[in-house]
Amino acid sequence: MKDVEFSTEICVIGSGAGGGLAAGYLAQAGHEVLLLEEGAHVKAEQMTQREEQMLPLLYRDGGNQFSADGGVSVLQGRALGGSTVINMADVVAIPESVLDHWAQVYGVDRFTPEQWAKAAGIAAQAIGANRIQSHEVNRNAQLLLQGGRALGIDGDVFEHNRVGCVGSGYCLIGCAYNAKKSTALTWIPRGMATGNLRVETGARVSRLPHQYGRVRAVEGQLLDKHTVVGRFRVKAERIILAAGAIHSPLILQASLLGGPAVGQNLSLQPQAPVSARFPESVRMFRGIPQAAYLDGRETCTPQAGLGGFRLESVGATPGMAAVNGAGWGPELLEAFRDYGRIGAALCLVPDSPTGQVRRDGFRPVIDYPFSPAWLERMREAIETCARVFLASGAEQVYLPLAGYPVVQGVDDLKALQGWPLLPASLNLISAHPQGTCRMGKDPQSSVVDLGFGVHGIENLQVLDASVFPSTASSHTMLPVMQAALLGLGAV
Repeated sequence: MKDVEFSTEICVIGSGAGGGLAAGYLAQAGHEVLLLEEGAHVKAEQMTQREEQMLPLLYRDGGNQFSADGGVSVLQGRALGGSTVINMADVVAIPESVLDHWAQVYGVDRFTPEQWAKAAGIAAQAIGANRIQSHEVNRNAQLLLQGGRALGIDGDVFEHNRVGCVGSGYCLIGCAYNAKKSTALTWIPRGMATGNLRVETGARVSRLPHQYGRVRAVEGQLLDKHTVVGRFRVKAERIILAAGAIHSPLILQASLLGGPAVGQNLSLQPQAPVSARFPESVRMFRGIPQAAYLDGRETCTPQAGLGGFRLESVGATPGMAAVNGAGWGPELLEAFRDYGRIGAALCLVPDSPTGQVRRDGFRPVIDYPFSPAWLERMREAIETCARVFLASGAEQVYLPLAGYPVVQGVDDLKALQGWPLLPASLNLISAHPQGTCRMGKDPQSSVVDLGFGVHGIENLQVLDASVFPSTASSHTMLPVMQAALLGLGAV
């Protein structure tokens, strides 16, 4: 065991969309910055495109982090670059109606929509955002758009932050071609090039000792993969916490910071996979996995924020596909015999802040009850997705419901209306947890103020998805970067 002490002007905890941006931006602005990341720095040449190797290396808990009842798989990156290394690279800003919702309902009105938009532009340019071109849209995404047109449901292709994509399809287990412009390839190296940024990987933060309204140090464990090999302590004038919506509140809770609201108001924005078998080749696992979406049933109003649902094309490597779709038991075996003919989509249903995160040692306990209204929207989304696939020529559709028969026509969807939607029997994924360090004016109901500072602590900011009062967008990479730039005073 070894003990290490660091001293720096600014300490940034977490290297994803918020922390990676903050570290790079501040270093370029001339500040001395130490960036702490619990995971490893996994370079392109180490990304073997093998699930059994990359999941433990890039994902928290190897991709096996679940809500307490087992109902939702909560996927998060654990590597330099955080979830920007393993996400689908979709670049979607916060809709103006969501900003209006935050202002009207939560009093989050310090920044104007124009400032949020300017921040989106700066971040998008920095990560190489561009529109997916028609020749890059794979057959799976084309089928989704085709079925949407047949049913009169609007859709489009995404903007993404891939540059020079070769279409390997392995986005979810790291890009071996450095095409996905994560923070590990953009903000962080630009900061390091100044000589002002130092990066320490294998550094798990446990607590933030504080006194008289200031954090006095950052303390934690040094790791060799998952084994503790020492301890560290950082003395810094300013601390930026960006460990994500699951782990930022745990650090605050361990430090007795954040007030009664810390860990509350969790949104998971769960997604349900629906897959289908077509008579022709689809090869969903090649090309850009998530290139197209149908948002004709999505709603967004100042009164309610983001609602309804959207459908998004998705591709996966065999292990992920087996766990998350393509039927159950014998149906799964049958589907995998024709894996090249399988297409898939995710039903993304924005939720209200209903969950909470609490500590069990270093591990989170994620409590997430389903609201009846949300479940009914998910039911509608699953049925609509099945109809879209049938309209685009699918022979069979597999719903994410344990025991539900294979769907071969619209009549087979009648039983869905009375089908129980229960935790662990409804297959759900979360890639966009938000809200556990909510922004607001009242320290009793929020954790950070309108400047992203933790209430009552003058040198601690939170710059990640945990600050969002409600679901910010269908994808949170760009929204987190928008928030980080505003919190840093860059706009």
